[in-house]
Amino acid sequence: MKRFEHSWQNFKWIDVEGPSQADFLQLAEEFDLPLRPLATCLDPEHLPRCDFFGTTTFFILRHFDSTSPEEARSIQQLTTKIVFVVGRDLLLTLHRAPLATLSHEMERSAFVSHTLGGFIQHLYQEVLTSFDEPIEALEKGTEAIEGRVFALRRRNILRQGYRIKSKSSTYRKVFKFTSDVLLKLQSRPEGPLSGFGDLRESLDRLIFYTDNIYEDITGLLNLHIALMSQKTNEASYKTNEIMRVLTAVSIFFLPLNFIAGIYGMNFVNMPELKTENGYFITLGVMVLVAIAILAWIYKKAWLKKEDL
Repeated sequence: MKRFEHSWQNFKWIDVEGPSQADFLQLAEEFDLPLRPLATCLDPEHLPRCDFFGTTTFFILRHFDSTSPEEARSIQQLTTKIVFVVGRDLLLTLHRAPLATLSHEMERSAFVSHTLGGFIQHLYQEVLTSFDEPIEALEKGTEAIEGRVFALRRRNILRQGYRIKSKSSTYRKVFKFTSDVLLKLQSRPEGPLSGFGDLRESLDRLIFYTDNIYEDITGLLNLHIALMSQKTNEASYKTNEIMRVLTAVSIFFLPLNFIAGIYGMNFVNMPELKTENGYFITLGVMVLVAIAILAWIYKKAWLKKEDL
């Protein structure tokens, strides 16, 4: 466990990194805190939430995890928890992984004066700010996919687009729960956390951006699928047109080949073998058959090109 302490005029800030169960017991005894919520606050499945225990306020926020892998999509993979325990003159922050936001505040704590409510509001704002960079990366990824969709470059569009959609959906959930925490904190006007109105604008901005990214990438993926389907349909249509022409041409030659095949047989007792004008009669029959087939095809409009 790493522990940092700093006192201002009206409150003390204690930051604890990587606490164990024994550390939770010690903290509960030292500051007279309820043990059960304290011991379970770093459960990896916890989402942003807020609870009140007498004069003590527990709330959990999710901070963007800068060490998360590129393929990360879930809340637990993309974010890490930071727990705030607020008393009348105490702020206790707990987290498992080191956070640059808190490290920066530790370095400047000796040079900056804070009130309890103002400092908590500042940390809340820094937690929200941690999502600016990943959301900007999602916006750039969406713009890149948009260009590739209209250029009909299908390579990896679905995979990358689905990744952006999953991440934006995850951030939407985080911000929705974070908004609920803010509303619950503001519901107790007697506490030090009532003046958090300035955070609503930042939170609404993040919610707007993630909603916009989610809707844009969903539309782009649907458009990509539609364009690829249209391209496939056009290729199928061209193939069908070619097969239709070849089929119509074969209709002409099948009966003519049948006639030629019959009179090409070399039997001695063929009745028409010694017919004086048999050759011309056979050619005439072939011509009449071809004309009849052509008229039938024309009537059926098989060779007429349909409008797309």
